[in-house]
Order: sequence, then C-alpha cells, then structure tokens
Amino acid sequence: MDITPIDKLLADARETYGVFGRSKQALALVDRALALDAQSVEALNLKAAILFDIDRDDEAEEFHRKALEIEPCSVEALYGLASLANDRYDYVQGLESAERGFACIPLDPHQEFRENEDFRQRLIAQLFNEKAFALWYMGKKDEATALLTEEGPRTCPMEVETFEEELEWLEHHPESPEEE
Repeated sequence: MDITPIDKLLADARETYGVFGRSKQALALVDRALALDAQSVEALNLKAAILFDIDRDDEAEEFHRKALEIEPCSVEALYGLASLANDRYDYVQGLESAERGFACIPLDPHQEFRENEDFRQRLIAQLFNEKAFALWYMGKKDEATALLTEEGPRTCPMEVETFEEELEWLEHHPESPEEE
C-alpha cells in the first residue's frame, strides 16, 4: 500500500500533537492535508479532535459535522460529537450521538477502523465510555455500570482497563462531573 502525501501529513500531525503536544503545528499539518483533499474524513476528524483538546469546541463540532456530511457513518465523528455534547452537559445529545455511533460500527468505511483492531477497539471503547457518562448523569447509574463492567469489556477485551478507569472516575464524581 502506497503512502499518499495526505497520509504522511496526517501521520506527522498525529505525532506532532500526540507525542510532542504541539497543537499549532499539528493543525498546520492537518490544514495542509485538507488543502490537498477537503473531503478527507480522517483529516476533518483529526482537526476536530485537536480543536476539542485545546478547548475550541465550536470549531471541533463544525469539523466533525463536516466529516459526517461526507461519511454519515464515521464512528470517529460520532464519538467526537458524543464527547462534545457530554462536555456541554447535554447528555441526551451525548447518548444520541453514541447510539448512532454504535449503529454505524458495521458500516464505517474508514480503512484503519476496519483493519486495525487496536484502533477499532479503542474507538468503540470510547463510545462505550461516552454512552456510560451520559447515562450516569441522566440518573441511569446501573445501566452505565453494566456497560462498563459487562458489555464494554465483552466487546472490547483489550480496553478493560479503560472501562475500569471510567467507572472509577464516575464513582468519584457521583452527582456531577465537576465534583472534587
């Protein structure tokens, strides 16, 4: 498989941001990739993820929505929207986006999602976490707990620690995500 210029730019952006924490430089690389292909769902989602991490939530939402216009079953975009909604305490929307993400799992055409089991399980685990987060703060703690202790680990056995950490965090913040 040949590595395209866009693939190289996105790999460099992921490393620049993920390893070195340089958001401005990573965004510049993603923008170069988008200049080559404005329809790159992977680039749109990566840009949205970086923007979310640096608290530019409105822009992040815009880029995830652009990704969904191009690929309505982008699990990564739906996870991003669930996370954004939960961050804004809009748990109904968070739950809705997570549920839509689960429905799209068999339909997501993203090559890495289909072929890289580590990436696939990590992303599905994040969907479980966002769904559990929304359910927890909607007063459905038993349902959230079951997701994190039963269904999530059964579906994503490589991510059991992630589920344990999420449940521990929720239990330490039982009534509000802002509790200390």
